[in-house]
Amino acid sequence: MTNLMLRDPVQMLPILQQQINQLFQNPFSLFGFDGLSNTITGPAVTIYETKDEYVFQAELPGWKRDQVSINFENQTLTISGKRDLEEADGRQYHRTEGLYGQFSRSFTVPGTVEASRVEAELKDGVLTIHLPKREEAKPRAIEVKVVQ
Repeated sequence: MTNLMLRDPVQMLPILQQQINQLFQNPFSLFGFDGLSNTITGPAVTIYETKDEYVFQAELPGWKRDQVSINFENQTLTISGKRDLEEADGRQYHRTEGLYGQFSRSFTVPGTVEASRVEAELKDGVLTIHLPKREEAKPRAIEVKVVQ
């Protein structure tokens, strides 16, 4: 039998009050934006695994190679970068939804990565990082011997 513990509604009042205050201070926050700026913590990242490697793909449209840095240390992959808005031609931005400013995203990966062979490429706005697996970590077939 499972026991359910009900929360005391009185304890929930400060949280509810904080959310209502935020709604009145910034009504557009419910829709994911707050006026002229848009807060993005980093690029969208897709991660997948094959039998030979782990692959990370970060969406960075319009970014250049020198604006991005990659670090792999102690089983942690860190992707970071910095890009500023162009302030030329008397531009006055009213909204920017692209990724500008500074970001840093870290991911813990299994200890089976061969760090000396990690490679990265930036092509068509997608940063692809290849983290090859060590040979002993790759799947292998085991031969079954017949014993007589």
